[in-house]
Amino acid sequence: EGWRLDHLELGNNESDLVLKGVVCNEMKGAFSENSSVMGQRFLNEILPGHTYRYVSGGDPLYIPQLTHEDLVNFHRRYYHPSNARFFSYGTFSADKSMSYINEHYLAHSEKIDATYSEVPQQVRWTEPQEISISCRYDTLGVAFEKQNQIAIGYLMSDITNTYDNLLLYVLSELLVRGPNSYFYRTLIEPNISGGFNSLTGFDNQLRDTMFVVGLQDIDAGDFQRVREIFDATIDEAIEKGFEEKHVESVLHNIELQLRHQTPKFGLGLLFNISPLWNHNGDVISYLQVGTTLRELRENLKDPQYLQRAVEKFFRNNKHRLTMTMSPDREFEQKFTEQESKLLNEKVTKLTGEDKVKIFTDGLELEKCQKAVEDSDILPCLSISDIPKTIERTRVEKMIVTGTPTHLITADTNGVTYFRGIFSAAHLSDQERLLLPLLLDVIDQFGTKHHTYRDFDQRIKSKTNGLSFRLHCSENPLDLGSFELGVEFGAFCLDTNSHDMFNIFQELFHNFNFTDVNRFTMLLENYMSNLVVGIPTSGHMYAMQGASGLATEAANLRENLSGIGHIGYMKELVATTKPAEILEKIAKVARKIMRDNEMRCSVNFSEAHRARLLDQYVTFIENLPLKEAKSPGLTSHTIASANRHIAMNIPVNYCAKSMATVPYVHPDFAPLRVLAKWITSKYLLPVVREQNGAYGAGAKLGIDGNFSFFSYRDPNCRKTLDTFDATYEWVRAN
Repeated sequence: EGWRLDHLELGNNESDLVLKGVVCNEMKGAFSENSSVMGQRFLNEILPGHTYRYVSGGDPLYIPQLTHEDLVNFHRRYYHPSNARFFSYGTFSADKSMSYINEHYLAHSEKIDATYSEVPQQVRWTEPQEISISCRYDTLGVAFEKQNQIAIGYLMSDITNTYDNLLLYVLSELLVRGPNSYFYRTLIEPNISGGFNSLTGFDNQLRDTMFVVGLQDIDAGDFQRVREIFDATIDEAIEKGFEEKHVESVLHNIELQLRHQTPKFGLGLLFNISPLWNHNGDVISYLQVGTTLRELRENLKDPQYLQRAVEKFFRNNKHRLTMTMSPDREFEQKFTEQESKLLNEKVTKLTGEDKVKIFTDGLELEKCQKAVEDSDILPCLSISDIPKTIERTRVEKMIVTGTPTHLITADTNGVTYFRGIFSAAHLSDQERLLLPLLLDVIDQFGTKHHTYRDFDQRIKSKTNGLSFRLHCSENPLDLGSFELGVEFGAFCLDTNSHDMFNIFQELFHNFNFTDVNRFTMLLENYMSNLVVGIPTSGHMYAMQGASGLATEAANLRENLSGIGHIGYMKELVATTKPAEILEKIAKVARKIMRDNEMRCSVNFSEAHRARLLDQYVTFIENLPLKEAKSPGLTSHTIASANRHIAMNIPVNYCAKSMATVPYVHPDFAPLRVLAKWITSKYLLPVVREQNGAYGAGAKLGIDGNFSFFSYRDPNCRKTLDTFDATYEWVRAN
């Protein structure tokens, strides 16, 4: 799983010895994403005093230094029950849970003092530090000379100081989120980069929290300019302070998120408290956000309070790191040379006896990997554990001036949820391809009556923010038809539902796509963000690309949100001026938001029902809509084809897709179960354990496409053969 020396051809002791290992391949894939390289090195450098100076998953060039003895000793020391945390959430008895844990786990070990695992605070620097690193050239990204990044960050508070962490979160939102923030105005709007990078913001997951502002796709000649702008922006924030409306919009969003409920509340709670809990912080105090928020509001009565906080945590903070990263065309070659040197050093030290053991261990490992495992030792759900019936949510259906509407009454904790879908069936083929760009910028221009800064502040002070995304969905009854549309929505406190509807109405009636300079900046940011995350989610892009070779509907989806869309946008930007592109998306916006069909759903509490329905009906009646009755678009299967996308990364992502049956077909459920079974019993043992990919699986989407995939895979040819052999394996097993 970690690493090993093995023969290139298993069973042939004359073939070359190579480095193999699932985790070794995984980490090669992890660092094929330049944003991951930047993020990991920044963490290592700003926190050099303890555990954070290491790569937790392992640097691919250092993983082969790990011995089996190291692994066993580390596990024995840090995975001891005395160093564990136990979390349970639900309506079952906590006493029974603790009794079970004690009987089956804790009682089998002697309690030890686990304070050795505590992470100390980083010793703070007396002077700021700077460092430059290199990364690989991204062939899908912007021009080589623009593929630079810079990040400026500070260590902030102790994670156990819950008040300071809330204060710093608020400061972070005021400094970097949205067009009213200081750094957005000084670093993003001048259009000297591709926007903020993934490091930007306040990170409260570490022993010492940190705040970072980072830019991607910037000319290296602008690094010094960024440093100067950064310092000047901090000085400006201290001198001028923050607008009261802006502060209030940030506090409003915190209070709204506290009321917002999700189906995975328990898991979310666990993930939120784990960092603080692991560092022995006061979890109960942390959960009492309302109390901490009231304390902050009381302190904000002092008009200079936030300015003094900026001065303390930023201007007077010497633990500051500036990191720059630039592409190197020989990055991959240098890595390969280092890896080869490492391999040669290990091989030359081997004795004849060592080589025999490697050969026999390889054969023994193969036997172990192909052996049938005893899954009975694992905890498992049985069919009897799962209720055969589910509680159905009551949905009221009504038509409001031709607009189909679903009304769902529930205990929403004082929050109203609204969602709608505009039809996009009437757009031309070329107009459809512009939808993703339109949806990215649609609420970034303001309206005829509000500047984009005022409109953004109004949105954030009344809602969680407006969401717009592509809706491309196959007919659950018939794979021969599908629906294309624009999905939009928001949620808000019940007291703000009238304002939420008014905000959408203002946007739909009075959108104002006329600011070419602003659009040029938004377009640059959009293009930069398109390629971020491809190596991290390569299997998703591969499956989407493979599905696009199976049906026309999936092909459209690939061209709207996959690698195909990246190619289209690069061609569009290279051949069309920003003003012309803006004119095109304004035309699409008019077709979508005026004289179009729409359907909606609203979730609300019973106490808010009467008032909400009046607001909703008024909202619909004031929109330029027509009755919803468009037929679905047609989709056909496509003749079998193959596609290979070359990227300069050291791992592969493979996929194979085929059209099967629609969602309501009797075979759909068995096929979905089959996908799970194939994943666990066939693909993971073969593609991961035997062939070295980090992940593999099969899945059946609601669109009816059955897909195979591999993740961070060193052996794509073997993987594709494994996919092809699935039918014979299923028949035999």
